Amino acid sequence: MSKLIKQSRIWEMMERTGKDGKRLPFQVKFVKQNGEIREYKNCMLTSFHSEGDTLNVMPEGEYFPRKIRRVTIIEFNHIRIYL
Repeated sequence: MSKLIKQSRIWEMMERTGKDGKRLPFQVKFVKQNGEIREYKNCMLTSFHSEGDTLNVMPEGEYFPRKIRRVTIIEFNHIRIYL
């Protein structure tokens, strides 16, 4: 049986920081609006909209953050997400 994690628990995991105070990287997989599944293997949270439905992540090697709708996330650190 594969591991599952409730969606509401991943937000605090995304906000974790290391001893140096910098955010820790994570893996995330989500479904784009056109149905394509996209994965960022190493990214960091840049901002989180607690009252909205999006978050911004900075994928490794990119210069601009990417916006992800929270309900489209299907995997976090290789663990499947459920609502």
